[in-house]
Amino acid sequence: MAARVGLVLVGAELLEGRARDANGAWLAREVTARGATLACWSVVGDEEAGIVAALRAAAGQAPLVVVGGGLGPTEDDRTRAGVAAALGVPLVEDAGAWEAIQQALARRSRPALDMQRRQAQVPQGAGWLRNPTGIAPGLCARLGSSEVLVLPGVPSEFREMAAREVLPRVEALPGRVDTALEMVLTVGLPETEVARRLGDLATSSEPVLGWYPHHGEVEVSVRAHGEGAAQRAREVADEVRRRVGDSVLEAPPGGRTQDAVLALLRARRLTLATAESITGGLVAEMLTGVPGASEVLRAGWVAYSEQAKQRELGVPGALLAGPPGAVSAEVAVAMAEGARARAGTDLALATTGVAGPGPWQGPAGSVAAGTAYVAVAQAGQPSRVLTLRAPLERSLVRRRTALLALDLLRRAVMGLPDPQG
Repeated sequence: MAARVGLVLVGAELLEGRARDANGAWLAREVTARGATLACWSVVGDEEAGIVAALRAAAGQAPLVVVGGGLGPTEDDRTRAGVAAALGVPLVEDAGAWEAIQQALARRSRPALDMQRRQAQVPQGAGWLRNPTGIAPGLCARLGSSEVLVLPGVPSEFREMAAREVLPRVEALPGRVDTALEMVLTVGLPETEVARRLGDLATSSEPVLGWYPHHGEVEVSVRAHGEGAAQRAREVADEVRRRVGDSVLEAPPGGRTQDAVLALLRARRLTLATAESITGGLVAEMLTGVPGASEVLRAGWVAYSEQAKQRELGVPGALLAGPPGAVSAEVAVAMAEGARARAGTDLALATTGVAGPGPWQGPAGSVAAGTAYVAVAQAGQPSRVLTLRAPLERSLVRRRTALLALDLLRRAVMGLPDPQG
């Protein structure tokens, strides 16, 4: 029988769509990568009866059950009570758990409140799990023949505790199948073009290919099973890279376009400045979300108005008054060159365009929403500029523009041609 894991996520905010689940998909990937199967995945509200029913159902399908969320100190955090009810035992305060909570609060220079003693309650006969980054301890118990691990819902805490407590148990489950997963990240190509290039590779039942579009990026997965899985997955992934060509990103595991670009610039000891209009700081935000960004990014401007473009970046007034006007290839280049000169960096990246929903009336006429220009200025090289036409929702236009800009930067540094299609 295949190794099976059950998952129960608790929270009315998840059930009602007020918050996005950041834990379930991550755990599913980690479980699958270890040759096990996520047998069931349920989301329940903050109600004791619903937690009991979901927990018992999961325990009937899997020898290991993970519960996430509902371990806070307030009255609406009812996971502890639900687990105790499912076990048929009362909640009792655990002195060790309470001491761990007090120590965690002391490290944050916060007093321990009476309500936080709720977080030290565990079902009678059960145990608790240390939370190295948060306050709420987890729980561990047995329900019938299943082991139940209860973790906080905060994503950073959930993932760290899952890595320490859940994943080693997954690897010890009987029935696991040797599994190897290779991921290939591409940028700039639509999903249909990636699928066309891979063609016959996708029809194979082993290894199995899948591709997942992320609005400007396409992630290709290659999963192999059984003896020799790692070699077979690696060989097919290498063929995927060959067919996709220079749209493949060399990103660290789990990384995205910004990770690949920063790794490239760091390796070559290059510095960067950004000058953004349509993206409103999104490019800089993506870059600074990656550790080590300070070694590369020196300065950034959000020059949203024409006056700011002229005052902060030195864009000639004649270009802005136009034609061509602020939304143009010429202004994107002038922004990039102005940012590089002012920051004294090796490179500068600029974006300008119309995010929408309506068109922009410029000196040369109407410019449709979804039109954007990105430019790279590079020491000792002519500036490069690309045009994007993506009639999409406003946030997607901004994301696609930011990705196109980062890809153009990558290509400029590597001496690659402009992207096609």
